[in-house]
Amino acid sequence: MKRAFKCRCCGACCRIKDGIVRVSDAEIARIAAFLGMAESDFIERETELAPDRKSLMLKSRLDGSCAYLAADNFCCINPVKPDKCRTFPFEWTNPDSARICPGLR
Repeated sequence: MKRAFKCRCCGACCRIKDGIVRVSDAEIARIAAFLGMAESDFIERETELAPDRKSLMLKSRLDGSCAYLAADNFCCINPVKPDKCRTFPFEWTNPDSARICPGLR
């Protein structure tokens, strides 16, 4: 029987090296507005082309963690965070998710 997921607010999912968080046009608009930025500025400063060159993704820090992960392990853009972040692990997981996320163990 599968256990119910309980987020432990550890930030492990936001520290996955080479993690890709694709952002749609709607998500870009939502995040840019939340940050008080023009969409064009947000795209230029906060996104980069995904490796498959099919979409934009959020930039990461040099250590691979999400640029929006705060020191307290909470998301600085939580009210408008991308759908990928919002739906983990209910709508998707990776093969190594249970190893990375203590809430899935």
